[in-house]
Amino acid sequence: MLRVAAFVALAFLWFMSAAMAYADERSAELVKSFQSFCIPGPPEFAALDAKATRMKLPLIDDQNGMPLAHTKSWLVTLNSGTHALIAGEAHGPKLDVAGCSIGAKDADGEQMKQELIGAMKLGSPLVENTTSNGASRVMTWKYAEDVSLMLADETPHKAPGILLTLIRQTKRNR
Repeated sequence: MLRVAAFVALAFLWFMSAAMAYADERSAELVKSFQSFCIPGPPEFAALDAKATRMKLPLIDDQNGMPLAHTKSWLVTLNSGTHALIAGEAHGPKLDVAGCSIGAKDADGEQMKQELIGAMKLGSPLVENTTSNGASRVMTWKYAEDVSLMLADETPHKAPGILLTLIRQTKRNR
């Protein structure tokens, strides 16, 4: 009986360490994917669309219903799983907004936050809030003059899921 208990304890410890290693690997792969798609320059819809097309990424969705806004998403496959790559742009009378995001339903928000801070040398977020309904946490960093970095996750619900976004807002020239 003691041998069975010891085996069960060892198996549990192995499972937990393997699960933790996988989660860390997942976060690291997601941050690297984000950096390769979204960080090389300011987010530009046409450039992201062209890159995804060249890479032959499967299209998930293309929302071009409004004349001043367009979003498109693709499926990206990594060793640790899949995630969505999302490009978007909107044009208003005073402001143009462009964004590049990745979203993963299985990523741990706290591990993503720590991996992102370490990999991109960000420091603590400027703002960290929980949404009014308590479902999500949103963290924001200033990345450049007109560029912000946002990480939204489901940590308050102790559930997986993240959306990591680079947003550029520029005033329109009149």
